[in-house]
Amino acid sequence: MHKSKAITWVSFFIGIVLIGCSFTVVPADEINPTKPIEVKIRDDIRVDTHLVEMRDGVHLATDVYFGKNSELPHGSFLIRTPYNKDLNTVFHRPNDHWPVIVQDTRGRFASEGNYDVFRRSYQDGSDTIAWIASQPFSNGKVITYGGSALGIDQYFVAAENPQNLAGQIIIFAAPDLYRYVFQQGGQFRQELVEAWLEDRDSLHIIDEFFEHEKHSKDYWSVVSIEDKWGNIEVPAIHVAGWYDCFAQGTIDGFLGYNYEGGIGAAGNSKLVIGPWSHNFGREQGELIYPENASHSFIYTMFDDMAEQYAMDRGDRYHRWPTVRYYVMGDVDDDSAPGNQWLVADHWPVPYEPVSVYLGNDNNLNINLHDSSSYNYEYDPLDPVLTLGGQNLNIPSGPYDQQLIEQRADVIVFTSDILTEPVWIVGPIIASLFVSSNQYDTDFTVKLTDVYPDGRSMLITDGILRMRNRNSLEYWEFIEPGEIYEIEVDLWSTAYIFNKGHRIRVSISSSNAPRFLPNSNNTDGYRKSAIELTAENTIYAGHGFPSRIILPLSLLEYEVEVKRASEVISQEKEN
Repeated sequence: MHKSKAITWVSFFIGIVLIGCSFTVVPADEINPTKPIEVKIRDDIRVDTHLVEMRDGVHLATDVYFGKNSELPHGSFLIRTPYNKDLNTVFHRPNDHWPVIVQDTRGRFASEGNYDVFRRSYQDGSDTIAWIASQPFSNGKVITYGGSALGIDQYFVAAENPQNLAGQIIIFAAPDLYRYVFQQGGQFRQELVEAWLEDRDSLHIIDEFFEHEKHSKDYWSVVSIEDKWGNIEVPAIHVAGWYDCFAQGTIDGFLGYNYEGGIGAAGNSKLVIGPWSHNFGREQGELIYPENASHSFIYTMFDDMAEQYAMDRGDRYHRWPTVRYYVMGDVDDDSAPGNQWLVADHWPVPYEPVSVYLGNDNNLNINLHDSSSYNYEYDPLDPVLTLGGQNLNIPSGPYDQQLIEQRADVIVFTSDILTEPVWIVGPIIASLFVSSNQYDTDFTVKLTDVYPDGRSMLITDGILRMRNRNSLEYWEFIEPGEIYEIEVDLWSTAYIFNKGHRIRVSISSSNAPRFLPNSNNTDGYRKSAIELTAENTIYAGHGFPSRIILPLSLLEYEVEVKRASEVISQEKEN
């Protein structure tokens, strides 16, 4: 890869505490005639602090970082954060020319206003970009950057279509607060939302969310861009992790930009998906991926996009493949297929949805067996405990599920030992026939890879709240004893089950605290203290073909590896 000398990169989205920083206050000069309220110098980096006025008169605290060799006017980077702008370190190289703007979002730390969890991101982000473009240091083009909450904010800002927005770098984020953050499969994402709000001293907001647990556009549309893709006019790099809490959200964000976006976004966006949770490390859960799981190449990708769209220099951004994704596999066998970066021109890549049926004797097979049923008792006061997965505030990633699978309220289905590798890539759906003796309950599904030593390593999972099986906008309770066909969305993955391994599906009715345990009553979230035990049943075989639908890749693995190797070699040469 070429070594860019242009870009400043910010500490990763959570931010790094400034340790041993010594700032000296100096007078403002001609760089900014709007007279910052404070000017500081830190290791040759000038930091101007402003109170930027929004359209409703609220002022947001905003720091502008200048490198010592800043050549102005210049393209800029904008980071809007609820995590305290003073705890974000901006790394400047001596030859860096990029002003970097870091802002406390509304109601957070030094900014005015009331914190409302992204509900003013559309307007505040747009107003801030317009302010940056009006400053003498700016050439009128702004790139937004950041991950997690900083990435979610970017999605909403883009839908406002600010005139001076040039591009975006969005990491581990989601474009819809309801579908990917607040709920999944109709059930409340307890560990994600509660802990995040509590850490922001904003747990009181959860009561407002609970009052709107049925989806309504009146309330949730201001924190969604699901119907606003056509407003987006800029390219974006979307970085996702297969084990990240927002994995499908980031993928869907890319799909919206690249295939439904306006001019500038459509056909110009990129997707990178690695074997990561909410961090870039090789160690994820109980597995350690090879050294090639590194994310270092994305910074060169970021450089190329910013140079092209904010500085009108070159067209290197378009040398990158539309999609670069990591196909995971057996980490114990170096000769096994998988654990490789592949590239694609489109997403999803070609696959065939293959049904693998739940059978008698807890078998998982491509053929239907005789009819059978599996009963279990789900007690919301004794839920199945979360062990890994796409979490944020508790351990995430691939964990061995053997202890969980021994519970009486977890029904396990396992394939025969594989004689050949099985490659899946794309969305995963569980289609089940179920019943309950209550008017509402949940069904959870996990997909795991069973290693020869017995470890059952989690790949992905999902949940469905029965009252929301047909819609998120209204409730439809079930009739006790009646059999229903449902679909549980397990999101997406790219994975190769090695020969000698087995494929496993486990089904239950809870996964706590990842999801709020369903009380099996007809009340809303925490509206009642009544906790009912549910007798739940899974039906399988002829007449009730419960199955997991796996996206069997139609690509030739060795051909794809060769293609990716050639692309990556060209990147390094350039």
